[in-house]
Amino acid sequence: MSIRKNISLETGHIKKLEPLVLKHKGNFSAAMREIIDLVDTITKDPDAATRLISGLKTESNLTETVLDWLIKQARGRLIEQDILNSILDPVKTAQLPELEKYLDELTAGTGWQTKIRIYDYDDAISPSYIKITLVGNSISKMEFLGGMVSSFLVTQKKQEIASLKRMSSAITINFRKQVNANLARQSLVEHFGQIEDITSEISKKEEFWNCIVNLYKQTNYNMVTIPKNYYNELIMGKEAPSYLTAPIEAIHKVPIRDIPLGILISTMKSVYEYMGIVERIDVDETTLKIYHGYTDARAINAIEKILLNVLNANGAKYRSACSENLIVMSPVVQPDEDMLVLQLTKNI
Repeated sequence: MSIRKNISLETGHIKKLEPLVLKHKGNFSAAMREIIDLVDTITKDPDAATRLISGLKTESNLTETVLDWLIKQARGRLIEQDILNSILDPVKTAQLPELEKYLDELTAGTGWQTKIRIYDYDDAISPSYIKITLVGNSISKMEFLGGMVSSFLVTQKKQEIASLKRMSSAITINFRKQVNANLARQSLVEHFGQIEDITSEISKKEEFWNCIVNLYKQTNYNMVTIPKNYYNELIMGKEAPSYLTAPIEAIHKVPIRDIPLGILISTMKSVYEYMGIVERIDVDETTLKIYHGYTDARAINAIEKILLNVLNANGAKYRSACSENLIVMSPVVQPDEDMLVLQLTKNI
């Protein structure tokens, strides 16, 4: 027989109960019953409490602390496929309800404090779309579990991440069917594997990157990086080359003319700033304000020529104006656009 009792709890007490409430899928009464059973056991065997607390201090707390640290270090990294398969067996989790149930069991311990829901799909085995939501107290744990589940859906269900929304206590991910494995993985890297390529390259050439990082650190990032062919022309005494498109084309793997103007401008900003070619580029729609950091007129003109030629090579016609501190580049309005503006003005 169930008996109802009204109890008063402070906010701090409720916060302490959250792991147990989460474990019991939000059932507060079930959490309280577990606490009562635990107290009953301790009352009958007082030494049990001492052993439990001692064990938590020497084992569980250390294990949980180390786990938290490792999970934070794994942020931006994708879990390796063989490890993923050992955690989420594709055979045992072939259907989405089975996957959700397995994840419930996997995260049932109070250490994870994360709830995962898989819903809004049209087929349990081969869906065209899926939505998952993770709710918990630790953003690091939600990120890790979200990346793990996303990796599984990308590799086993041929999905790609269509959108992702992060909040302080929840992550919602929308998936859609994607038969192109490269595009699917690209979406995974974009949302959960931002430093995957970086760590991979560092592990391949640790000595090289240790040296480079130390150089940048010791010079307060006052370094310039340029392609070798460009450098060769400079040391041979040639006039400063007027094109510096190789880094941008290497990133996008297409010629400059095939890169959409908005994407090109965004890439120019990040690439030329990080290479040290200019100090800063501010973008106002399609207008560029370039803070070059040079005082010599020849250097300023060379920077102007390099960036202007990149834009023109894209097929975008730009004009520029220089000062001691700033170069402003703005698009040239085409004659037909001028005529259209004039006609519209007459019709007003």
